[in-house]
Amino acid sequence: MSKLKLAAVLVFALGLVWAATNYRLVINGKPASTPAIVVGGKTYVPLEALKAAGVGVSVSGSTLSLTLPGARQGQGGANQVAALEGCVNEWLFNGIWRFRVLSLEPLPAGGRGGWRAKVELRNGTTANGAALAGTGWQGLMLVLDDGNTLESQYVEMRDKPFAQGTGLVQEAVFYSDDTAKTPTKLLLLLDPKKMNTSLKIRYSVADPSFRVRLDCRK
Repeated sequence: MSKLKLAAVLVFALGLVWAATNYRLVINGKPASTPAIVVGGKTYVPLEALKAAGVGVSVSGSTLSLTLPGARQGQGGANQVAALEGCVNEWLFNGIWRFRVLSLEPLPAGGRGGWRAKVELRNGTTANGAALAGTGWQGLMLVLDDGNTLESQYVEMRDKPFAQGTGLVQEAVFYSDDTAKTPTKLLLLLDPKKMNTSLKIRYSVADPSFRVRLDCRK
């Protein structure tokens, strides 16, 4: 390349940089060390900022892969890092259990305050006799909009053994004296480290817990 052509390329490149618009970048209320820029009408955010926002970033050869935090994980998938997340009426699968939330409603007036959720669980393996109690059961929780949680004290499906492909629909009750709050998520928590070692079944994800957003429906 001649010196004249090289100079022209450098001038063009510098022109693009000068023409770029910088945005001060703030992530979760905290200023980022590098700005976002707009070039040719498109906004570009640096990878460091994406990482700070909780986005998983990995590079393999010429491929850059991004994993969004809280990405919905549907039946049969195995990518979600923190927990399998979905909406009301959406089946989720962790390699052993299929789970979904069918509905959530306030408890009838005149009695103790709180909510009741209708949930469904199915054995998604070829094994007979699998039970939540033997596969790392940690609880069924309701998350409120202030961040507090309520735990259902009686969950029939916890100790029930399920044959291959069978399941159960049940109502779980969450009592609360403050019904002015709004439930936002329902969690079925499972710890794979507390699996019954005699079982011939395994989870297909690192964290098999289920997280169902109550503000969206499938």
